[in-house]
Amino acid sequence: MERTVDPQILAQALGVHETGILPSPEQLAALIADIEVAAIRADSEVPDQLLGTAWYLHGVAAAAEGTELYDPVRRRHAFAVSAHILELALGDPRHQIRAAEFSVDAEAERPSSAQPPEVIRARRLAMAFGAQIGYRRCEQDPNATAVFRQIDQTDSLLITEAALSSHLDTLAVEAAVAFLGMQRRRLAQLLRRWRSQFRDLAQLADAPNLHGTVYGPAEAVVDACAYLTRYLTRADAPALEQARTRLRDVVTGEAGMADRSARWVAAHLLEFLGDLAADSLQGLLPDGSPPALARTFALSDPPVMTLWPPQRSLLKKANPLDENTRRLLISVPTSAGKTLMAQLIICAHLADHAERVLYVSPLRSLGREMRQALRSRLRVLGRTLAADQPDFPASGAPLTSADSDVEISTPERLMHALRQDAHAALDGVGLIVIDEAHHIQQGERGFLLEGLLAFCQAHPRPPRLVLLSAAVGNHGELAAWLDDEQPPEKVVFTDAWRGPRRLHGLLTPELFRDQQVRRTLPPHPNRTRTTELRVPMGLRISVRPTTTGQTYSMTTRPEEPLGTRIYLEKTPGDTSAKAPASVPNRTLFAFGAAHLARAGSVLVVCDSRNSAKTMARAVAEFLPEHAPAAQLAEFLADTLGAEHPLIDCARHGVAYHHARLPAEVLRAVEDALRDDKLNVICCTSTLTDGVNLPVRSVVIHSDVDDGRPHRWSGRPQMPPAQLLNAVGRAGRAGRESEGWILLTRHSNPRTADYSLLQPGADRLHVLSALGSEDALASLAEAEELIAQSANAVLRLAASQAADFASYVWFTLDALSRIPTLTEQPPLAAVQRLLAMRQLPDELAQRWMRLAVKVADEYAATDEGARRRWTTPGTSIRSARTLDAVAEVLTVLLLRDPAAPTPVPPGFWGEALADALASEWPLQQALDFFDQHNVYSLLLSLPEAKDAWTFTEKPRGRSNKITVDIAAAVAAWIGGRSIPDLSTDWLPSLPPEWALEQTVSNISSTFEHYLSWTLGALINLVNARLENAHATFRLPSTAGWHLRHGVDTPHALNLLNAGITSRRLAHSIGRSAKTQHIRPEDLRQWLTDLHINRWKSDFNANAYETGELLEYTRFRKRSLINDLLDTERCSLQVIPFAAAPEAPLAVRIRNDATDTPDPLTVSDGTRDLARVPADAHIDVLTVLDSGIDIEVTLCRDRLTFRLPRST
Repeated sequence: MERTVDPQILAQALGVHETGILPSPEQLAALIADIEVAAIRADSEVPDQLLGTAWYLHGVAAAAEGTELYDPVRRRHAFAVSAHILELALGDPRHQIRAAEFSVDAEAERPSSAQPPEVIRARRLAMAFGAQIGYRRCEQDPNATAVFRQIDQTDSLLITEAALSSHLDTLAVEAAVAFLGMQRRRLAQLLRRWRSQFRDLAQLADAPNLHGTVYGPAEAVVDACAYLTRYLTRADAPALEQARTRLRDVVTGEAGMADRSARWVAAHLLEFLGDLAADSLQGLLPDGSPPALARTFALSDPPVMTLWPPQRSLLKKANPLDENTRRLLISVPTSAGKTLMAQLIICAHLADHAERVLYVSPLRSLGREMRQALRSRLRVLGRTLAADQPDFPASGAPLTSADSDVEISTPERLMHALRQDAHAALDGVGLIVIDEAHHIQQGERGFLLEGLLAFCQAHPRPPRLVLLSAAVGNHGELAAWLDDEQPPEKVVFTDAWRGPRRLHGLLTPELFRDQQVRRTLPPHPNRTRTTELRVPMGLRISVRPTTTGQTYSMTTRPEEPLGTRIYLEKTPGDTSAKAPASVPNRTLFAFGAAHLARAGSVLVVCDSRNSAKTMARAVAEFLPEHAPAAQLAEFLADTLGAEHPLIDCARHGVAYHHARLPAEVLRAVEDALRDDKLNVICCTSTLTDGVNLPVRSVVIHSDVDDGRPHRWSGRPQMPPAQLLNAVGRAGRAGRESEGWILLTRHSNPRTADYSLLQPGADRLHVLSALGSEDALASLAEAEELIAQSANAVLRLAASQAADFASYVWFTLDALSRIPTLTEQPPLAAVQRLLAMRQLPDELAQRWMRLAVKVADEYAATDEGARRRWTTPGTSIRSARTLDAVAEVLTVLLLRDPAAPTPVPPGFWGEALADALASEWPLQQALDFFDQHNVYSLLLSLPEAKDAWTFTEKPRGRSNKITVDIAAAVAAWIGGRSIPDLSTDWLPSLPPEWALEQTVSNISSTFEHYLSWTLGALINLVNARLENAHATFRLPSTAGWHLRHGVDTPHALNLLNAGITSRRLAHSIGRSAKTQHIRPEDLRQWLTDLHINRWKSDFNANAYETGELLEYTRFRKRSLINDLLDTERCSLQVIPFAAAPEAPLAVRIRNDATDTPDPLTVSDGTRDLARVPADAHIDVLTVLDSGIDIEVTLCRDRLTFRLPRST
């Protein structure tokens, strides 16, 4: 809020004026702050003086360019301040239509004090346009979209069903408001309807248009908005000039003289055209960029029609699209458009290069979000996204998707691919984008990411590297690491811009001391606390609109306390002992979250899973049942069981979210919040770190790391980078123009508490994980072990030193296998580690001495063993163990009576064995693993840590429970549901605790650890079987089946191709197998079944149907690009009966509401054909683009054309 409440900025905006007419800058700052604070109390009335000042400032901003009194700086500030106030006024009940509709007494239809709805509607539209144009002109573009969303979702201001004459006086403003919202699909609907009405009216008048009539100005503004939309979505330069001409006709009066509102908005839009053209994507892309690149963002979802200031600056300054920009670090705040920057760079690379792109995120949830966003972009661009493969590759499976253009990966998956074949993994890769790069400092996974970056830099043909993060304080240091030949400003792009305003505050307990009651307790032996003090409790909300401004406080009503705090005193005033019956602070903070939910959705970020759960229950107590959440509650009851506590929370519009809930539950909760079906989510940092959720308010219910040493309190402290991610969720750009961020504190508020919410750059230094205390302790232990034993390097395990040794081993193997004409040091990738630049020389040298020891052992090891100990991705010690186990299992397999007889020795026998080698059935392999205790052996490796651990109680000392791993694997792969598995495995435990442990162990053991190590073991065994020329192999995808919990190759194909529902994959897989559908024919089989059969045969819900449409979609085709490039495109459809023999004008009917339905081709009276499932999404993309099209059907061919008139 500093931008509009700073008295210096307000002074510039107001200029010199006569005292008493306008408020002083200080008075204006106080007035605005008062309104912001009042909004928290649900009091949104804007004083008339403040609203009048806003319109005065709007007039200042609208002054002619070049006027000495109104210089550009003053105009910009005036736009910003007026926009802020006008938007606040939209929340004033006096300026809302429903206030007029319901202010009717019994004596008259409307009291004299109430204004007609049409007057309020016109004023409300004017306020919305004034706010939007102000935001657009002062570089707060997302807020203009947020204003549009606000009025379009809550008001009936944009009229399409009534005659033009009924709202002609506001139609121009309506069109401008819709255009400045820049929501492509909604804008296209409105403009198409209004232009159709104008054409019909012109036809009645037997005229080509309504120019010069009373309708002329509004028609011209609507036309101009349509031309501008065409310019932005189709990169059509002539359309910009057509818009300019139409707007100029309105301003000069040539379009018609009667409409002042039209002239007002036309004048603003006409002046805005210069900024609009300069800020559009096509205006910023380098010369020679293909038109499809700009269209990719305008015509996909979410639509991007103009860029925000940081994105514009990036394209202007850092030149990220130039292939000569080999290294780039982008560091901008959350909500500044960082994700879109990554998409721009990826799509620009693909538009000009055949090389593939890797997008790497340490957060799987963020990877899923990027996959969803990129899928739409790439569809328009005509490029493809690789399937979502498991982290560990199967033997014989390709390491990369050669037929795909973009691959989304975790650091683990990329490292595993590099360990198998570093040359193949990066072959054809031209660009690697690393998101959330500050995770480099996070322990084991952080070092993995650091190692990846170092290896890519040491690669003989290094790809381009782009790093993104919202939490980097030491830009220069990271820039020097990435490219020490360039100055930091050439490598780093940073920008402090953020769209939505922020209001910081504190939630603290309030003791109503004037109502306290003290009583003497009855005598009791050994009782030292003799009196009881009962204090009614409330909640205090303290907010500070600016960092240097006044602090405002408000409390709940003393006469309606939220509970009672009971102290047992030794002496009066002794508050050291609270009685168990005292109201906990959690209840007070829960009331605060429930209160904030009145203004919009709330995210409560907690420090533990249990805290998130108990807080959600407490918040739900303060909220009534929430009808929009009923469907979610029903889904949760089916998935988790009717007695699960999350169901009751959901009925009240509240949910909790943590990693021990099933993935489909987490996705449903996230989607419900996005769709406004939930009001509050209480979560751990797993949500805020990786999922882009729009909320109005964020409550931090956790201790915050302030950089000072503290005694361990039993509660973890939220680190600065995590805090920034959390607070960045408040006021999502384009959805909210303001975000409230409140920190819970258990004592009286202090000024210093506010600074905790804004950590400085010095608290955001990204440091190598090798410099942490744990890493250095493990280094010391390794040094001591090496001093005692010659081959100690091979026995390091479960430590940072072991991970380092494994990395060194990998780089020695990988770099030796990459073809190159340039010789480089064997330890080049080790020397490129960030640690070698950051750490003091003495520490860096100690790590390098350990690297040399590893290199010596590597050189002394048999070449075959070197390779076998590289590929598993474990510590060297565990890799050696797996190799030894693989040798034993291979001997057992070759001796197995059920195994095929080996072929005779000799060249032809060996060739025949390799050619005829077939894999065992999955169940046969699972039985073999069970028979030879393979699962237990894998769980004994150091990397297993706490995998497959069950306890009787959630906290404290608790007995462990044994669950048979082999039986559990069989049930999981067999398709048993998670609630049923929890009942089977832990029948004596409370259902919620049993389910939580089941989900946790499935995730940690089946989906990650065991599928990884089992896959590694199978690869080692199969390599030995191949060397023995055996005619059989273990199933190479057994680890993948274990990861996903499915038993058919069809289901596995679905899950690896992006289907997320295990239930759906199982259902389809079993049906396909029963009908003898080959796995390679699955896509076509599902295409032929189409949507209705998916729903009836497999009970596919809306989300699952959408995923199946994406799965069946015909790749390497972009109907919309074909349409715009050649002005026509066509596809084959499925006729219902005799199709027309000559082209017949038709329309495509989409009956879908919440769930996708087949697209039907109709002539208006009868249905003629159906769009095939594999073209459904592409046809929808054309229909949703807003482009005017003509559609014809001839036989079984559906053709789209651009009308000649456009």
